[in-house]
Amino acid sequence: MFLNEIGQPHILDAQKKYGPYDQHNGALLMTSTAFKDHQVSPTWCKRIIGSLENMRRLESVPNNIKNYTYHVIRPNEPTKVFYDETKLTVELLPTGKNKDGIDMSMFFIDNGQTRYLIVDELSGHLDFLIKASALKEDIDVVYIDELLLEEEQPINEDLYAFVQLIRPKHVYGIRTQEPLPKWLQDLCVNKDIYARVPPV
Repeated sequence: MFLNEIGQPHILDAQKKYGPYDQHNGALLMTSTAFKDHQVSPTWCKRIIGSLENMRRLESVPNNIKNYTYHVIRPNEPTKVFYDETKLTVELLPTGKNKDGIDMSMFFIDNGQTRYLIVDELSGHLDFLIKASALKEDIDVVYIDELLLEEEQPINEDLYAFVQLIRPKHVYGIRTQEPLPKWLQDLCVNKDIYARVPPV
């Protein structure tokens, strides 16, 4: 997924036309969705942020262009990332392995105003929370890939347990501006003083 100029995430829709104020000029974040079909922002900064494993996976993708700037970040180590006039602290939080044995992770980002998590996959094991130094302070926003909610069950129990433990101020979707289900919204600590960055 791509970040905008202040580090907020969004998965661009190939069927949608974006105006000049909708462009995501930031880096490509190597979440699991980065390896799926998606719309590429024409104004992105040609920088890629991710783990060493995901960088190696990217190199194996056919027609991969090599003239990008890569920021390889280590698990559980806060890393400063700069592009254009944007300054971010990014931390990779390993969350386990998926059914194919590939490491799963989520990203913590601090843009100097807002602390947030990007969640597009969960393993069901939450013991990684103990090692994550980024989670020892309050989280303002949890961004969730709505595909995690497209299951037959009315509630994603893994996601419910995770958000209940984190207790963020807000939860937003990554793909659309539609409100997330009430069972997720009800887990938030709603304090307007932290509504400093609107949803993308």
